[in-house]
Amino acid sequence: MNMSSLLFSLPEFYNSYKAWVSKNPTSVGDWENIAKWVSYFVAGRLNNSQIVSELIYCLSNLLVMLNDIIIKKSTHIYSTAPADKVKLWLTVVEYSEVFLELTATNLCGNVGKWIVVTSIQIFKCVSRLILIYHYKESMVEHPPIPSLNRQNLKNPNCSNSIADTSCGQFEAVSFTLRRSGRIIRKVDAAPPVGSFKVIRLHYSKENAEDLTNQSIKSKKDKIGIRTWKPLQPPPNYSCENDQSIEQALVGKQLIAEIIFIVKPMVHLASMACFGTRAWKPYFIALAIDLSSLQLYKSCKRNSLSTLTQQQRLQLSKRTLLLVMYLVRSPMYEKYSKDKINGLLLGLSKYVPLARLICDPLSQYMPYWQSMYFHMWSK
Repeated sequence: MNMSSLLFSLPEFYNSYKAWVSKNPTSVGDWENIAKWVSYFVAGRLNNSQIVSELIYCLSNLLVMLNDIIIKKSTHIYSTAPADKVKLWLTVVEYSEVFLELTATNLCGNVGKWIVVTSIQIFKCVSRLILIYHYKESMVEHPPIPSLNRQNLKNPNCSNSIADTSCGQFEAVSFTLRRSGRIIRKVDAAPPVGSFKVIRLHYSKENAEDLTNQSIKSKKDKIGIRTWKPLQPPPNYSCENDQSIEQALVGKQLIAEIIFIVKPMVHLASMACFGTRAWKPYFIALAIDLSSLQLYKSCKRNSLSTLTQQQRLQLSKRTLLLVMYLVRSPMYEKYSKDKINGLLLGLSKYVPLARLICDPLSQYMPYWQSMYFHMWSK
């Protein structure tokens, strides 16, 4: 009886939770941060603490995503487009991949680990290619659905309403061809012919001498003249955190993004051929990253295409992530391990309170470096 009453109360509890999240987005963020800090505190302090820590961190990220969805629905900015559904599942997998890898390692050993890793990377690669080719997305972010900036909900920018209005009006009268990107006016959105008066102005020589350019211009402005020029897209007023309409990648940008997407599969195949601690997979992955970034930079330098602000931000993140190659195998074991440990030891000795961060970091580094998705997910 108690169990049945509990099941009946779950929908009521969820509805109450949604109402609370919708009314208190800032307070919800504080509790989300506490959950993430708990995952750091648990690490190394309990039996199987690594699994517990990764589970708490995974659930905290999924909770953030759920709360963002609730807030978006309450503010009527939630999108149900098919591309967003693919991004949703891709985001769930990226939040859970480390926990799944660690669980597979403990249950099935090294073989189970690599089966799970390969399956997840295949799913991610196929999903990203679908977003690029079928849904004409630009760069796929990491995670594909970024966290909602809830501060903008309290102080919304007026440009958001302008963007919504202009984009809504634009989509109501036109559509974009998938392949060419050409903007076509809808037939039912064309102005009625009868409402325009196409008039040819005749001026005699005597009248022409009396009319000035200003008067001719004012008369022409009063006449509705139908234009047959192709539609131009509305100006981009979108904010940094919500660029739902982006042009499809073409030319070098498309090649650069495909190279970046297939890099995990190429890296896994090279590790299967040469070994997980060999130099060849390491340099193959590094060459792919550098090639992708160089193609994007050449597009920007030669003005072949215009990079959006979101694309430039993603390029900056990918450039910074090249530092990760210092802690990836075999570079970490053969060169950077001793230097990193020496740096952390020096900071803990000579910098006040640095020991609170450096000592746990030096102890956690071997475990963190041994996990594939900690090293090679991004």
